[in-house]
Amino acid sequence: MSGERGFSFPESLLSLLIVYVIFTSLFPLTDRMMMNLEEQKLSVQAASVASDAVDGHYLTGAVEGSRTIGSAVFDWRMQGGGICVSYKAASGWQSRCYEPGG
Repeated sequence: MSGERGFSFPESLLSLLIVYVIFTSLFPLTDRMMMNLEEQKLSVQAASVASDAVDGHYLTGAVEGSRTIGSAVFDWRMQGGGICVSYKAASGWQSRCYEPGG
């Protein structure tokens, strides 16, 4: 066993530095991906609110309202022949408008 050598201290530090650089470059990427997924989730929920609101409009005649899903509040309003849904996302207020047949 006298001929065996383990990692030296500089090699260990270099290995730790490489691992540190890899992980610190991945954190912003994962954070950005999570924000994009959250934005897409809110967009899908806005479409769901619009669909439900159109159904409610034909049943009750309501032309505006709001709905809460989780912690997000979606405000909707019938405009022209379509519907617009507004909500607050991480990037600010968003508005999605949907027209019949489009």
